[in-house]
Amino acid sequence: MTKNPIANLSKLLLTLNPFEFATLGYILGILISEGLNANELNSLGNFYNLLGETMQTIGTQAQNLNSQNFQQPNLNASIDSLRNKISNLEEIIDKFKSI
Repeated sequence: MTKNPIANLSKLLLTLNPFEFATLGYILGILISEGLNANELNSLGNFYNLLGETMQTIGTQAQNLNSQNFQQPNLNASIDSLRNKISNLEEIIDKFKSI
């Protein structure tokens, strides 16, 4: 495990089943909210949303880059195939022109 305690907690959370995961989130939300006024709740709620959105943005970009890297060889193969087909079509057109 990493030395970062928050990263360790994140790894631990990912081992929970979906029901444990949701229940823990619900319980933590209630415990963290206790004793806070509406402005404080809104401020912290927005902060936690920002944390989640930041994590999702990082994850989405990582997936996007992985997807592009995975598709890149296929893209190059498709381009090569199209170049060959264009070359073949040009040869056929030249033969028809000479008839």
